[in-house]
Amino acid sequence: MAAIERKIIHVLSNNVVMTKLSSGKNSIAFGKGIGFKRQPGMAIGESEITQEFLLHTMETIEHYEQILNNVDTRIVGVTEEVIAMAQQRLEGEFSERIHAALVDHINFAIERCRQGVLITNPFSYEIRLMYKDEYDVASEAVSYLNEKLDAGLPEDEIAFLAMHFHGARNRERGTETLAVVRLVAKIMDEAKELGLYFSDSFSSLRFISHLKGLIDRVRKEAHIKNPLLHKIKVEYPLSYSRSLTLSAILEEQLKKPVPDDEIGFLTLHIERLNQREQT
Repeated sequence: MAAIERKIIHVLSNNVVMTKLSSGKNSIAFGKGIGFKRQPGMAIGESEITQEFLLHTMETIEHYEQILNNVDTRIVGVTEEVIAMAQQRLEGEFSERIHAALVDHINFAIERCRQGVLITNPFSYEIRLMYKDEYDVASEAVSYLNEKLDAGLPEDEIAFLAMHFHGARNRERGTETLAVVRLVAKIMDEAKELGLYFSDSFSSLRFISHLKGLIDRVRKEAHIKNPLLHKIKVEYPLSYSRSLTLSAILEEQLKKPVPDDEIGFLTLHIERLNQREQT
């Protein structure tokens, strides 16, 4: 089989180029010095590449070309370096949509900062607990962006990037990720009204992780049997009552029923959360 040849279409930075493959596909290729003193049309060898993202669809390629025509190349290059770092650190192959989406987002965020417009994320706390791995990587990414681009991005921007990384690794659109975050935040607000307390503790993280899984199962109508349901109702009546209240919100928002078995499992997490936070 003949080796795939690559020719540079755009030089994005000293370490990032966009290429055209002899197979007909486009890619974003990374390698130390891969773009240094290079011009469009020049060939690059496979040995120069340390990481590569293929752009499969014409829609993605056209969107990325539009971004390149309207965004400072330095912002594009540094953003791609951030994506490469995140892909190395996080499990799961990123969706190709992240390239245009994140460049567009970061460019707009930098513009707002330079105009003195305050960037806030009302779900920063929930995102930090829900997507800890993505949040940790995003924190490094924001520091890197600020260092390389003198961007002045605030701490709230970490949560925005964490959502982009989560959506990319799970192949969700931004609106889908945001919908889950909004719903978890709504449940947490109601839980606080019911007397529950959240922190960075393991029990809080377990509760939120279970809640994310519950939302996904209710959406897909894929539930698990709870053989201890009757015992849970008898032994933890207060937590069960709270679980019923939170489940009613889920049903209202998702337009699907939450089975009794799931209400029982949620009760256990509420009871564990309540006991751990009181100790």
